Amino acid sequence: MNLSLTLNKSKWEIGGSTLSDIINDSAEKQSFYENVIRLHRKQWGKNRFLYERFVEQYYTDTNPTCLVKSISPLVIGHGGEGVLETGLLLHPIYGVPYLPGTALKGVASHYAHSVLGENFPELKQGGSDYNTLFGTNERAGIIEFHDALMMPETIGEAFKVDVMTPHHSDYNSVKLDKMNKGGSVPAPRDDDSPTPIHFLTVVNGRFQLLLKTKKNLPEEAEWLELAKTILLGALEHEGIGAKTNAGYGRLKMDDDIS
Repeated sequence: MNLSLTLNKSKWEIGGSTLSDIINDSAEKQSFYENVIRLHRKQWGKNRFLYERFVEQYYTDTNPTCLVKSISPLVIGHGGEGVLETGLLLHPIYGVPYLPGTALKGVASHYAHSVLGENFPELKQGGSDYNTLFGTNERAGIIEFHDALMMPETIGEAFKVDVMTPHHSDYNSVKLDKMNKGGSVPAPRDDDSPTPIHFLTVVNGRFQLLLKTKKNLPEEAEWLELAKTILLGALEHEGIGAKTNAGYGRLKMDDDIS
């Protein structure tokens, strides 16, 4: 079972519903997700061996930076294209969660500039250390942020159904259109009907970070350690993916978790 295909292209029936049914009636989404999770748990053992080989080959001849573990639900790809209202980024071949290297570099560079840069000007965008690590418009940085793969032993129980409940969906849906046309926007009301939207999250995941330098430098170990420190701070204090303002997407180095 490839969860990515199941949530985007499947035609088969799962728990009495097909993907087409869910598209036409989002009220069935919660039970559909729950049935998909049960099927994933049941079938993961059959697919695990192939994924374990992939992980082993991915980290061959290299020294992974460190393991991180999610300490809050993780949602990456929430607003991505998909047939459902909300998305979840999954590996297209193996259908498992992963942390894209581009996203890891993005949160690290933002954290360096906006948080650490307040006390260390060289980590502000345009500063010497920032430019060395993350690059400029003219040249690339020396650190390569590779995709972080999820460890096989945590994938079986990795998914959980969550819900968000917009309370003023009618107001929000017409607000932008009315403003663009110069019309008045009705105020949100306390008697508006809430609209529960169920979505999938990743929980209790362990990911192997992998950072490399693009050049063989005398101080390579120091630059890698600095990049690792920045990235770990960003993942723990700011998070990655969607809904980070609500506490989602926090990860911490596995050795620090009791």
